[in-house]
Order: sequence, then structure tokens, then C-alpha cells
Amino acid sequence: MTSRLGKYTVRLEGGPSALGYAAVVSKMEGSGPMAQYFDRIEDDEMFGQASWEKAESQMQKEAALLALDKADTPLGDVDYVFAGDLLNQCIGSHYGMRSLGIPFLGVYGACSTMAETLALASLFVECGIGGQALASTSSHFCAAERQFRFPLEYGGQRTQPPSAR
Repeated sequence: MTSRLGKYTVRLEGGPSALGYAAVVSKMEGSGPMAQYFDRIEDDEMFGQASWEKAESQMQKEAALLALDKADTPLGDVDYVFAGDLLNQCIGSHYGMRSLGIPFLGVYGACSTMAETLALASLFVECGIGGQALASTSSHFCAAERQFRFPLEYGGQRTQPPSAR
């Protein structure tokens, strides 16, 4: 059951919780100071795929399956997937999750996508719409960079090199 605390604030009485989580990254992130916190560091930034967008889909799918495995939750127990990315129409998330066979709800909030997927998954579980939900987001540096900032395929120089802060 939920209760409203204000115009925009909802309290989830049942307290949905995270059963599992996973972070899958590529070698760039894996060589940084946060490496010990990642579940899987892939040496191939293409994740065995032919494009950065397909790599992002594969990366997101691997993270979702790993989180379910760590939570000891069978795929069939998940009622909804809330996922998003920075690509057009959440295409990376859609292609990454479609083989799971779970109803997919795409979320696009740019930097807030993970918070939004967690909030929506929590509300669905709290309200009894679903028993378990999967919340996911991804960002493949090269796919996002190509689309938003300094398109890599144009060969333009970046204003500064990426940092591992």
C-alpha cells in the first residue's frame, strides 16, 4: 500500500527492496579506481558485437542476467522490465531485453534513467501490479558519444580526453 506525503511524494509502505544487482563494464572502466566494485569487466569493448549500439544491448542484457543470477531469481519470476539508455527510442535497452520475453517498459530520463527505472519498478511491485520487476540502464561511451557530443565517426577531435575520475 502507498500513501501520499505531499503533492509529489509517495511513501511505499511495503518497502520493495533490491534482491540483486550487477555492473558490467568494459576495459576503460575496469582500469579505473572503481574496478573493484564491478561484477564483470569485459576486455572487448564491443562485447563480441558488430557495432557500439549492439555492444550496449549485450552489455545491458549481461548485467540483467547476472543480477538475476546473484539474486537467485529465475527469469520467469520477473513480471516487468524497466530499462533505458541514451540511444534513440531506448533501442539499446529494447534489443538487449527483448530475448528475455518479459514485458518491457522503456524509460528515457538521460542522467535520471536509473532512478526512474527503480522508482517505477518499486511502484509496480508496491501496488501489486507485478511481484518482481527488473530495473536497468546502460551507457556505452562510444554509442552515446557518437550520438550526442562529438560524433566519433566524423573524426573530429575531442575537446579533452576522457578521464578516469
